Amino acid sequence: MTIKSRVRRAYRAGTRLDLAGRTVDAAFLAGLLREPGRLDLAGARITGALDLTGARIEAPLRLRRCVFERELCLNHAELLSVNLDECALPGIEADGLRVAGDFAGRDLAVGGDIWMLPARIDGTVELDRSVVRGSVYLQRAEVGGGVIVRDATVVKGLRLAGSRVGGNVDLTRSKCGAATDTGAAVNAGGMVVGGGFFSHDLVADGEVNLIGTRVAGSITLQRAVLRGREGRHALLLIETQARMLTVRPAPESTGTISLRDARVGRLVDDPVNWPEGCRVELDGLTYERLTRRSEDVDGWTAGQRLDWMARFTTGAALGPYDQLAAALRRDGREQEARQVLVVRERLRHRAKGRLGALWGAVQNVTIGFGYRPGRALLWLLAVVAASTGWFAWSGPLRAVKPDESPTWDPFLYSVDVLVPLVDLGHDKAWDPVGADKAVTLAVMAAGWILATTVVAGAGRAINRGGQ
Repeated sequence: MTIKSRVRRAYRAGTRLDLAGRTVDAAFLAGLLREPGRLDLAGARITGALDLTGARIEAPLRLRRCVFERELCLNHAELLSVNLDECALPGIEADGLRVAGDFAGRDLAVGGDIWMLPARIDGTVELDRSVVRGSVYLQRAEVGGGVIVRDATVVKGLRLAGSRVGGNVDLTRSKCGAATDTGAAVNAGGMVVGGGFFSHDLVADGEVNLIGTRVAGSITLQRAVLRGREGRHALLLIETQARMLTVRPAPESTGTISLRDARVGRLVDDPVNWPEGCRVELDGLTYERLTRRSEDVDGWTAGQRLDWMARFTTGAALGPYDQLAAALRRDGREQEARQVLVVRERLRHRAKGRLGALWGAVQNVTIGFGYRPGRALLWLLAVVAASTGWFAWSGPLRAVKPDESPTWDPFLYSVDVLVPLVDLGHDKAWDPVGADKAVTLAVMAAGWILATTVVAGAGRAINRGGQ
């Protein structure tokens, strides 16, 4: 019996046929698939181009462990399901493909590109352990299930921009090289994902672009190796939305990670072990909570996070400090939140030049920019004590009107000079000269500085309460 006869009989019977490396003509298979039946072929060497453009096949298409001489063409075909496990072929052209079930290509070896834009796959697209020497094009695709590309290698970039995926996108342990035109290893900008976006241990030798991506579940980049090329970003999460975001690059990662204007419910990162070669943009990032993963043993302190922001963040925006303080307050870490806001005010005043920095230093030392009001009382007591001690030692001052002056009291005199707008009748009754006058002026200046800083801090506190 000839190979064609065997294939035709198995096709009509719907049984599996293993050709063990024998050749079969692609044109013969294409004609056969337009007849009623079911193709379940393994181990075949397919010569010529298998062109199913526009075909409508109402049975599963299974071509496993087959070697294709030419590209597989599925443009605008309508298929029930596709299984290409362990096949080797130059490329796949499947623009406008419609598949009612899954498109599976586990352990696939593709010498060129996989074109599937815009395809519609009602089930799952699975390329586990596959090697694609070109690019995988899934832009604007609609996938009812998930996109599973675990332990795979895509040499010239995985393109998912504008796609809608009902389940998970899983790139765990995959390796993606940069696309020749865009430099992106993974381009999923504008993608909508109904599940999660997982990329544990991903190796991306190029930009990972998730600009504007919306994920109903979690985005996880745990131990991912992110390498930006030629000055490009390593990771773009601009305006991305997710319920939870984990960004923990591997130590060898390099390039800038942008979280600008992203919106997430929970943020998980690791400021203590952040890669030395990575910078991060936090402007406009909003999150409800900073949290840890279940396997984490050690946490981080606000001081460690502030050190991380000082070392690794780009730009001079103050919003990230407000966001951090708000998240700490929601977690009941009020003292650490104040610590963050003190740093924020210090940076704000430094940005105003030397005079602003000087005034900020005064507010920081005296009342901690209004976040540590107890300091004002301590400074007040210290100045009063020092002044009282000086005037007790130097003796009574000369009375302005000896017959009308009160009894000399160095404490009341010090308080009257120190506190503006309070008149105890002592500061005007005595006339200091020489060193006493210098001390009096110093105490008076200290009083005005303390009063001004307290008023500024109180105003800031009122503004915070109204927000």
